[in-house]
Amino acid sequence: MRIIFFAVITLSAILNFGCGTDDDQFNKASLRKTIIDAISGDVDSNKKLQGILTPKHIGKNDFNQLYIDSILIDDQRYFSVILEYADPTLNVFAIYDGSLNFYLLDKSLNGYLSSEFVKVDERKFVFVQERFFTKDVLSLDRLSMYEIFDGSASLIYRAISRLGKDNIESFQTIEAITDDYILTKITGVQDRRINNRIDTFYLSSATKKYSSRSDWFNNYVKQEIKDYSWLITKPQITAEFSDPKGEVKDRRYNISLDDEWGEIPRYIEDKLVKQPLKGEKFIYKLLNSSFTILSIPSGEDGEKYSPYVLSETQKGQYQIRTSAVFESGESYLQIFEHTCGANKYLLLFQCPKSIYLEKSKFFSEIINSFKIDCF
Repeated sequence: MRIIFFAVITLSAILNFGCGTDDDQFNKASLRKTIIDAISGDVDSNKKLQGILTPKHIGKNDFNQLYIDSILIDDQRYFSVILEYADPTLNVFAIYDGSLNFYLLDKSLNGYLSSEFVKVDERKFVFVQERFFTKDVLSLDRLSMYEIFDGSASLIYRAISRLGKDNIESFQTIEAITDDYILTKITGVQDRRINNRIDTFYLSSATKKYSSRSDWFNNYVKQEIKDYSWLITKPQITAEFSDPKGEVKDRRYNISLDDEWGEIPRYIEDKLVKQPLKGEKFIYKLLNSSFTILSIPSGEDGEKYSPYVLSETQKGQYQIRTSAVFESGESYLQIFEHTCGANKYLLLFQCPKSIYLEKSKFFSEIINSFKIDCF
């Protein structure tokens, strides 16, 4: 069942929502079939989609959801497409018109995704909500607004819209949209100075995006995440987050590993990288496989340490670059660079050639589970 998260957007007083009719079901079905055929390798179908799929999508039929929404405005049909995978680097959001003319592509969305068309007076929007976790237990929603123009569309607003912490939820909801500004209201926060406060996001003539000079809610969420003390729940390695004295370590990443993985804390990697880096190494002895997590010093990039070229696979606030899979003796090696905010990490994966294909799904799930703290 697909869950819509737009209950947090209180726009009912100012917006008229468009909805599809039975007449467009065939159009949705045709677009869905085109996307599925393209994923399955049909070249003609991929050409019709005008580049939203990459070679990494071909054969990847294990998506979490393929959701297509549509709206009819002034006799013009528009489609929005969400293609969501467990691996967020494969996520796709796109906008087309009824003739499959391509308007927009965004590959920077993470987490569980939902979308909805919205019409405000003569302006046309698609709202996309992301739901994801940080520090394993804090739930966040981020709202992106895309405006549809004649023949194109663009991202005009993006901000955190919800924080779920200790069964308490706080929100930033949109109250009004004008040509010059967007008004939001902050509710449910513990800080009385900003609870029920109205924030104003002004439209920049240079960037054509709405932004706030104060950004009250985003700054509040950043501080809440920074101050939150937690013990990780997904990883089952107790040593990963506590030293021998039982003190919690200040680690800014999460990775899902079970108790078969042993940790080498305070590890210095000096063989697989160009210059030594400190971090932690996790080893699965029966598989002779390992994941090494290394913190890159502030102001430096992965090129200083990775002996291989790192290609960008995910853009936006959360950036991922990855190397190809290389041979290292009797093993395969792959390096990933994760960047978000001031945090930057290298993830090194190494396993024997003999089990690489046999356990590829197992290793892929662990690689996809790795996330760093954005704040």
